[in-house]
Amino acid sequence: MYATPVAFDAGSLLQLFAGDKSMPETLEGIVDRTFVYPIKGFPGIETPERGIRASTQNGVQGDRNVALYRKDDGLPTEWRPKGQFKICQNTEGMANQSLGLTEYDLDSWYRLSRGLVRQAIADSGLGIPLSSVVDTGGYWYLSDTRKPCVSFLNLASVEALGDFMKTQIDPRRFRMNVWVSGMEPWEELDYVRKFEQGSLYPMCVGDLRLHIDDLCERCKATEQNPETGKWDLEILKALDVLLRARGYDGSPHRGKFEVMGWLAIPQTNGVIHAGDSVVFG
Repeated sequence: MYATPVAFDAGSLLQLFAGDKSMPETLEGIVDRTFVYPIKGFPGIETPERGIRASTQNGVQGDRNVALYRKDDGLPTEWRPKGQFKICQNTEGMANQSLGLTEYDLDSWYRLSRGLVRQAIADSGLGIPLSSVVDTGGYWYLSDTRKPCVSFLNLASVEALGDFMKTQIDPRRFRMNVWVSGMEPWEELDYVRKFEQGSLYPMCVGDLRLHIDDLCERCKATEQNPETGKWDLEILKALDVLLRARGYDGSPHRGKFEVMGWLAIPQTNGVIHAGDSVVFG
């Protein structure tokens, strides 16, 4: 299934963890890129000019409004767990779909029209029947968590994982709304130590206030290559080995070591743009 086995060696670990691991009083970064994922499991649409609209009701406006249901018991009318839908975890060939769309194909609520959704599915070559399409209309959402979260990715952590695996890791594998540059690797793991304690873990993006709710426990979807649509890297195994060696205690929710990124709940509505400051604390 995987193109190249990943070798893990003690020398890599010693080099990665050398140096000062003390936490600064505040953690600061910069929003590098922003994305909306209108169709769950399909690639995101970058929004370099419009940014993303953070919402206390939906997390990210227009995000995961459409999904492809795997069961035959009638289309859901409320949130369901991700495993009930076609996603990169269970369906090969989703990550490399070429939507050919830009942020200006999204309406004022960051939604895709029904026609564009149908066209994307028809062009996918995945044989997905239109009868399986769940379209929330933007009134509810189908992200991996029931909560209205914005997802964030520390690019330095992705780079550190790539150094450990001796290969370049494309951040698109992690399907996050906001990419953050300027942080140290794994600072987010040192900051968030408990689950659902958002008021203990405040952050600001520009003037927007959020509470960090959880770290992102990853699944096999991250192992699907965004260029080829094939599962090709043992991301989960590498994260487990690397973070255990680092002395990480496991994710606050389930004690998992396959962790990358974090989820934060907006405390007000606002827009996140590339170039905005990101401050923890």
